[in-house]
Amino acid sequence: MRFEVGVSMYSPICKATALLLLVCFPTLMLAAPAQASVQAQGTVMVNGARVSNSSTIFAGDKVETGAGSTATISAQGTMVQMDPNTSAIFSDNKLDLGCGSALVTTTAGAMVRVAGITISPTGQGATKFRVSQSNGTLKVTVEQGSAVADDGAKHMLSAGQSFSRQGGGACGPLTNVPQGSTKIYIPAAAVAVGSGILAYCAVNGFCSQSSPNVP
Repeated sequence: MRFEVGVSMYSPICKATALLLLVCFPTLMLAAPAQASVQAQGTVMVNGARVSNSSTIFAGDKVETGAGSTATISAQGTMVQMDPNTSAIFSDNKLDLGCGSALVTTTAGAMVRVAGITISPTGQGATKFRVSQSNGTLKVTVEQGSAVADDGAKHMLSAGQSFSRQGGGACGPLTNVPQGSTKIYIPAAAVAVGSGILAYCAVNGFCSQSSPNVP
């Protein structure tokens, strides 16, 4: 009687671990929050903490620039240049603007929400528009492409056109809800544990067993 390596059969623990990874890995990808980088010049705060040079921010993070200071937020397909004394909350494909002004350049259709108004690109290709809110006056100016300012009515704007609204009063504070710190921990831990189990099984030969081949 002799034994040879025949058909490989996976053990129940490896089957269960593989199923765990199959479920958790896509969940991890879906749960990963939007992120961007911020380049700071001068006094720039992220969630109340000062940052220098560059930093990574996540959806829900609040960025504030001080007097004489600017910040540039770069995400996939979108760049936001924040002027001095400006506050904004970064989110997935949109920006909530408080006081101040920002220049938005996007090829990904990123929108800006401010004082109950939504500004959204409408054309293909790059769109560039400036949004400012100060002393009760909101102004939107499209510099490239086209956009719509929606305040209940839709105001179509082409390059060189502006929309303004007065009487909004002082701009209120922005309240952020950071999303990048907790929402991926559980699926990430599951993926890490599952990968460790599979690696241990592979090294020790537990994930396959040889079937006897008796001539």
